[in-house]
Amino acid sequence: MSEAAHLATALTEYVSNPDNGAFASFSAAIDGLSAAQAATVPGERMNSVWAVVNHVWFWNEVPLRKLRGEPFEPGDLGATDWSGWVPMGDPADEAAWQAARDRALDSNAAFAAAVAELTPEQLAADLLGWGPAHSIIQGMITHNSYHTGEIITLRHAQQLWVNNKNV
Repeated sequence: MSEAAHLATALTEYVSNPDNGAFASFSAAIDGLSAAQAATVPGERMNSVWAVVNHVWFWNEVPLRKLRGEPFEPGDLGATDWSGWVPMGDPADEAAWQAARDRALDSNAAFAAAVAELTPEQLAADLLGWGPAHSIIQGMITHNSYHTGEIITLRHAQQLWVNNKNV
């Protein structure tokens, strides 16, 4: 397996595979929530699940668009700055919540597909002005995993995650 294929597999495995072994995937962490539950901010200085989902989408889109050679600014993705925190939708709008979920998962899949096509030279080349594409991609795997844990913590705070399962 090429390094690009390995990175692409890791990108999708921890996001989309609902049963990837020892770790809960991003998709499993967001599964089963209503829009109102996803929009709940369970405590001071915490995010909502929906906000985190939008943030994960933003940061899968940034390197994807860069790999595609598409010019963009944070505002093109709904954020006010490069922190990537995109406002969530109406907590009563189930369709908007489902669309946000799908958008995050679809963006990750598209990013992984683009990564799978990279040559070793492209993996070594600078991406986003932040270093080699390989390092940025590994950082995205870590970023997505971190926020999966954050979502599970937010669900715990709402008593919506018991014994490592969503309820």
